[in-house]
Amino acid sequence: MHTPQARVFRSRPQQGGFTLIELIVVIVILGVLAATALPRFANLGADARLAKMQGARAAILSGVNMYHGRWLAAGSPGTGTSTYDTVVVDNTTGFPTFAGALVAAGGLTDYDNSTFATDGILRPDSGSPTTHTACTITYVPASGTVTIAATSGNC
Repeated sequence: MHTPQARVFRSRPQQGGFTLIELIVVIVILGVLAATALPRFANLGADARLAKMQGARAAILSGVNMYHGRWLAAGSPGTGTSTYDTVVVDNTTGFPTFAGALVAAGGLTDYDNSTFATDGILRPDSGSPTTHTACTITYVPASGTVTIAATSGNC
């Protein structure tokens, strides 16, 4: 006796996909989103450099205050220089001189500190002192002041 078998092969519906117009609409929407989001993220580099410089200023100021405090605790010698760790402190003011050790003590090795030892100016990018020339930190050893000339517009 012969038993009829159920049909195993059924016709498949047509394979679905996106039409060309649907793909174009998605690309246009992504383009509009990218055009509105790009200006918001384009300025993040300057904001990051500004935050980096503010952190560097705080690190230098902390180091200056620490070494000035050590000088005060040592009795404030009035002439010559004193050396604490590797930082040289002027005994007439009690503030560190221009020293690369002050930058190293603050962990500021990825900055452009090529002129810090001579003029006390620190820039955000090592190897490119002309890139962000207005974005600087200036240290004055005579008074121990650390000023920042960094804004989101010039960094």
